[in-house]
Amino acid sequence: MKTSLIVDDSLFRDAKKEAEKEKKTLSEVLSHWARIGRDVLKKTKKAGQAPLKSIDLGGPAAVDLNSRRDWMDTLD
Repeated sequence: MKTSLIVDDSLFRDAKKEAEKEKKTLSEVLSHWARIGRDVLKKTKKAGQAPLKSIDLGGPAAVDLNSRRDWMDTLD
């Protein structure tokens, strides 16, 4: 399936390096990483564990996460 995604810059750079190193396409690398993440989430849910440990970042968010435009403007 062909789609467009917005990914973190560091993730993109890492995936691009991995693709070059492994002589694979960027799509192949990102799909593989997504499958790994999906599988980890499934396993942790079945085991009744939280997939990630939450931490207190202190105070309310400076960006309204419900507004894509707000957080995209902040990232730029």
